[in-house]
Amino acid sequence: MKILDSIFIAASTFLLLLVAGLPAEWIMALLDMSLREFQAFALFVIFGSLILIHAIATSDSAP
Repeated sequence: MKILDSIFIAASTFLLLLVAGLPAEWIMALLDMSLREFQAFALFVIFGSLILIHAIATSDSAP
């Protein structure tokens, strides 16, 4: 589980840095997206991840 958490944290941090303005034209060229499209996609993924974390943390079966 720690490995999965580390991967999630690294990916989320990378997306947040791209939204904040980290220059990464290579990933936008790879995905064939404009900057605005990629930032919207990254915000959607981050927001969805936060909702998922909240749902897991507040469920009755959470450890």
